[in-house]
Amino acid sequence: MKFAFSIPSIIAHTSSILLVGFSLSLITPILASDNPDECKTPKPPQLNTVADFISMGLFQMECEKDSQAAISSYTQAIKLNPKVTAPYYQRANAYFQIGNYKAAVKDYTEVINKNTGRLDSSDVAYWNRARAYEKLGEKRKAISDWTQVISKSQKSAEAYIRRASMYRDLGDKNNAIQDYKVADKILQQELNGVFGNGGMDSMYQEMLDQVRTELSQLGVSLPEPNLTTAKILKSIAEIEVQRALNSAMYNPQHPIIVKFDAQLQDLYEQLESTQPQPDKITAKALINNAAYEKMGSLIKERSQLTTKYNLVHPEIVLVDNQVKQLQALISRNKI
Repeated sequence: MKFAFSIPSIIAHTSSILLVGFSLSLITPILASDNPDECKTPKPPQLNTVADFISMGLFQMECEKDSQAAISSYTQAIKLNPKVTAPYYQRANAYFQIGNYKAAVKDYTEVINKNTGRLDSSDVAYWNRARAYEKLGEKRKAISDWTQVISKSQKSAEAYIRRASMYRDLGDKNNAIQDYKVADKILQQELNGVFGNGGMDSMYQEMLDQVRTELSQLGVSLPEPNLTTAKILKSIAEIEVQRALNSAMYNPQHPIIVKFDAQLQDLYEQLESTQPQPDKITAKALINNAAYEKMGSLIKERSQLTTKYNLVHPEIVLVDNQVKQLQALISRNKI
């Protein structure tokens, strides 16, 4: 089974990479735009320095979709200063995109060799080189790199899953099962908010389902995943938002608000006793995310209403009050 939940962009796996003597961001500024298809990577006005050529390469890859041209730009950056690691890393990404995995491996290896000791920034290069080895069918080398990744990030479910798939393909059933089981545990923790709310979206549920399918095919039967904490957290966020919306219409003593308060008290008490315990900020983060999402839809609704009514119309006033209540909810759950 092939897993389809890999990090969408190899480039986006890290925010920066250390250079010799200075630091260069690998993530370019996000420029404001109403067009989601518009390129947000600025084109450098001149080409004189290593940073200029790297920026041009990023522009060529992300805006012009020309990885071959980007490779030339990164090569020019390397010629200017062979000691700088960033152009090797970016050129490796470009080679990966055009399917030249051997060249990608060579450049990722340069990054790894140049980044050792206290300022080690080779973690992402190990990750990406492992993916390149997978593409080349060099499974044992991929396992070695995934092991390096896991040694630095033991909470990476995907690293365990990918190493497990390599073990499985090599016929090493026991090690494959062991890694899939670790991934299963991590994914349940992710979905329950143990590490924060970042792993509570549908992608992680899909990963968990696929891991369990793999284990089943390997003859392993597991009990149903314990996602009680996740359900409680999501219910809390939903009801907090509904309470805020209704608070724009009713006073705190109104039966509707009292009912919401009782539900929330019960849910928070359940959360205190449930296992596993989520990270302390998870509930607040989920509440705020849900509130911001609802505010976005209300603002769009208000924009449509203003084409028909004046600003003191009851429907617009209600929306404004609901937005204020959501803002107050966000303020109370400030992280």
